[in-house]
Order: sequence, then structure tokens, then C-alpha cells
Amino acid sequence: RKRQLRSLLQGLRAYKKALLDAVYLDLHKSTTETDFLEYSAVEFDIGLALDNLDKWAQPDRHPLAILQPAFLMSRSEVRKEPLGTVLILGAWNYPLRLLLLPLVGALAAGNTAVVKPSELAPHTAVVVGQLIEQFLDPRFVRVMQGGVLQATELLRQHFDHYFFTGNGVVGRIVAKAAAEHLSGVTLELGGKSPAVVHADTADLSVAAYRIMWAKLANAGQTCVTVDYVLVHRSVKDDLVEHLLDAAVAMFGTVAAASPDYGRIINKRNWRRLQDLLDRTEGQILGKGGEEPVEEDLFFPPTIVDGVLPSDSLMSEELFGPILPIITYDTLEEALALVNSRDQPLALYVFGSAASSQHVLANTRSGVASVNDTMFLLGSHGNPFGGVGPSG
Repeated sequence: RKRQLRSLLQGLRAYKKALLDAVYLDLHKSTTETDFLEYSAVEFDIGLALDNLDKWAQPDRHPLAILQPAFLMSRSEVRKEPLGTVLILGAWNYPLRLLLLPLVGALAAGNTAVVKPSELAPHTAVVVGQLIEQFLDPRFVRVMQGGVLQATELLRQHFDHYFFTGNGVVGRIVAKAAAEHLSGVTLELGGKSPAVVHADTADLSVAAYRIMWAKLANAGQTCVTVDYVLVHRSVKDDLVEHLLDAAVAMFGTVAAASPDYGRIINKRNWRRLQDLLDRTEGQILGKGGEEPVEEDLFFPPTIVDGVLPSDSLMSEELFGPILPIITYDTLEEALALVNSRDQPLALYVFGSAASSQHVLANTRSGVASVNDTMFLLGSHGNPFGGVGPSG
């Protein structure tokens, strides 16, 4: 296990520039962003596994006499044994992180693996494939390139565990395939993750910057980004102004010219976003006055004020740089809206300790954060996963 992890780390470092360049070609994602949110996370997890593998692999031993005196002279142990062969289906939006982090875990636990990079990020898929084929033992890890046909054929095979990151439609297909073999499955999906901004938020400018950082990272193509904002009426206008200022502070008044601003993955997703925006009844805002450009797959930072729960922008997970603003008058009204929908993968709350705890106590989500957004995912000590349709 350690040899494979060290080889993966060696390959990761040898291919670092090629990997960062490949992600840029696929998503126009800046190398700094990819290094911070993807590459470094994989490197860290490999080091964490190497440092702790001896301890993780040891059996957990439990004396039995503490609560049951009849077992005075006995003990039990839980042995950690590999599941077998794991299928890892990667995602296009974070094509390094969401393929290689599950592989690190699989190898650390002693499993073999078949990994399939997403065909929608083709440059990264090729480079990752070269890395794995050059540095990892083919007896333990194989790469399968291809699209829907290849993924469908893989799902017909018997694996001991299935790992998939993506949307709920494909997640159901993967779950059914795993059920055919009574195998375990890990689904990391998504949903419409809200940010609740209450009237007692200490600093609206800080809240706005953190919300927009989450919204615009990878051009909004992140499963735990802020999908929409619920804001108290008394601070709504100020928050919107701060959100617009934050977008300009990050990418300038011409985001299309910024080397750090990403692009939509393909024309199908670009057109989906444009269609949702065309049908909205909210007020479209933006300081730069930029328009979406299909040929460049460019979609500008877009705030839409006055959105109702029935609006087109609330019909599905946006997965793009569009931020709907919904106004509420009481916190209970905001909670009712959150709870009327599928449980989100993430929930972000901005407000005092009392109002924040009230929101957390009366909602359910995969993860939640108070007065911050996606930064919590950098903490390796916290579990991560969805609830119901979010994972």
C-alpha cells in the first residue's frame, strides 16, 4: 500500500505542471485555483495516509468486561480488511480531486481499483491516465478512458464498491448497478445549497466576499457552492451591492479578460444556463455589463434580484456563476423554504450565534458552516457527505 501511495505522490509531482495545464485547457481554471483546491488536497491526503497507515491498519481491540463481567477473561477485535476492487467514476468539474482522492483512500485501505476519468475534461483525463499507467502497478490500478458506452460497460461488471461523483440522475444508475451485486456504493451528488444571511450579520461586506468566492470558484461549477441566497429584507439592498463589488474585486469589471476566471465546461451546459436566465422573472444585475459568449463558453458573474421560489432559477441546481437572491421577512419564512426542498449538500449561515444556531437546529444538510462558505471542506477532520438526494 505504501509503495503505491509513494509512487502516486511521485507521479503527482512529476506531472504537476502537465496536470495544472490540462485543467486550464478543460475549464480555463487558473493554475493557482487548481493547485489550491485540487492538487494540494491530493498531495495532503497521500501524506496523511502514509503517516497514519500503520495505525489505521491495526485491529481495534476492545476489552469486554467493562459492561459485561461474564466476559472478564475475553477480548474482541475488529480487523480492517480490504473490500476488494473499487470502481471510481470521476467528475469533470474537479477532474483531479474527485478522481484521485477516492483512489488514495482505496489504495490506503488495500483495495485494487479501476478509475474512469470524465470524458468531459479530456485533457485532464489523458494526463491522469498517463500518470497512473507510468507510476502505479497495473496489477492494482487500471485506467478506463471513454464516454457513456465505456461507463455503462463498467457498470455491468462486478465491483466490490462503487464510487461516483456527479448528478442524481447518473447517481441512481450507479446505485442500481451496485445493488445488482449487493455491493457498497458511495455517491457524492449535489443540490441547491443555500446561504442564509440574517439581519444580525456582523459584516455584510465580508459575508458577500465569502459568498461570491464560493459562487465564482470554477465559474460556479462546484457541488458545494452557494446556489442561492436567502437574505433578510432589511439588509438585502446592502448585501446585493457588496456582492456586486466583491465580483469586481475578484475579477475586474471585465471578467472575460481575467486570466483567473473560468469557463463553462461545454456548450450544452452553457445553453442550459442561458435558458434558465432567459426565463427568469428576476432582475438581472452586473456591474461590468458583460454578456454571455457561447463561442468562448464565457458566462459572466450574474446576480438576479427579486427571485421567487417558483422562478426558473430555482428549478434545478444551477452549476454556474448565476446567484439568485430571495428576500425574506422572518427567519421562520427562510427555514420553511429551505425545508420545503430536497436536503442540500451544504448550508451556509451568516448571522449572530443565536440566529445561526437556530437555523442549524431546524434544518438538515450534508455539511454546514457559520459565517463562511466552502472553506470548511479544507478541514480533513470533518466527515463529508450528503443527505438523501444530495448523496
